[in-house]
Amino acid sequence: MKFILKRTVSGLVALVLFTFLMFFLIEVLLPGDYATPFRLSMTGDEIAAFRETLGLDRPLPVRYWFWLRNLLTSGLGQTTFRGAGFDLKSVIPPTVLVFVLGLGMAFMLGSWLGRLTGWRRGWKSDGVTLLGIATYTLFPPFLGFLTVRFVGNPMRDLRNLLVDDPRGNLWLGAPVTEQEVMWTMTATIAVVAVLYAVIGSAVARRRNLRMLSLPAFVVIAAVSYGWWVYRNIDPYAVDILFNASAAILAFLLLSYGEFMLVMQTSMASVIHDDYILVARAKGISDRQVRDRHAARNALLPLLSRFAVSLPYLLTGLVIIERAVGWQGLGSFLFRAVDAQDMPVVLDTLVVIGVITLVVRLVMEVLTAVLDPRIRVQVESGAP
Repeated sequence: MKFILKRTVSGLVALVLFTFLMFFLIEVLLPGDYATPFRLSMTGDEIAAFRETLGLDRPLPVRYWFWLRNLLTSGLGQTTFRGAGFDLKSVIPPTVLVFVLGLGMAFMLGSWLGRLTGWRRGWKSDGVTLLGIATYTLFPPFLGFLTVRFVGNPMRDLRNLLVDDPRGNLWLGAPVTEQEVMWTMTATIAVVAVLYAVIGSAVARRRNLRMLSLPAFVVIAAVSYGWWVYRNIDPYAVDILFNASAAILAFLLLSYGEFMLVMQTSMASVIHDDYILVARAKGISDRQVRDRHAARNALLPLLSRFAVSLPYLLTGLVIIERAVGWQGLGSFLFRAVDAQDMPVVLDTLVVIGVITLVVRLVMEVLTAVLDPRIRVQVESGAP
């Protein structure tokens, strides 16, 4: 508990400093303000009065204080001057859904490929590594274009064929909103994945099963879909998955390469350790040595790297959403920048910062649970 409290407080302080820095950088680097787009249709006096009404003529510290006060009292998206069409809360579920699905599959795929390629090198391993590097370093907008061209459009046609609803009337008269379904989908997948990790790890130890593999994905997907059927949201969930397929795949391809390379390096570094040699001397099979001994220790650096890479991953997701046309935080952020609505830009950055803070906290707690050295350090009160 002390560890969680300490990490939460430090994360909140970092978030406040981040918003403070971003506010001044945006005001200094971006030319003009929210009143600038209206200068062609308004006189100089009207522009001055408009800026005074919006408080844009006040000093930067005062404007930052007003924005922070409005954020805490009115909530996200309430500081915008544009009004209709700029609803920040409605675009959070699409981003969270793509983030959870894409990153979860990328983590499973990357750790599995890294475990295989790091344990036994060869031309096949080198080919898989080269492919991972290529997707990891690919320009995100170009990656989004490829996924829309070769995945998004065919999946949309397949959706119209299977759902038999080419005009998109599925949501007309629906008892739930699209955002509610996305929140339910995200929560279901997260809970099922956690339960699988907790319960499945205990079963895997006794029966020598593999955790990060295709069966894990099948189990999580099947249980999640069963819950959606129970909640009577399965047709809406399937429709959302078809529409989000291009964004999820692009984010997966952008993310899994880093996980694979880190896992590959970690596996290569522990392959000659003493406990591996002892396990082999006992006559344990090569697969069990790899999965039950080497992979568990190699997983710790992967989790640490996961926490460090979150800002980069979220940045890539924002760009991908814009590239594939997925109406999430990325598209919303670019629209706010085009309108020069700085309060909304800052609100969006706060949401991205909170997502980073929460996921990083979860990863740090999970690393502390898995690594006894971190637990001892926390209990002793060391920084």
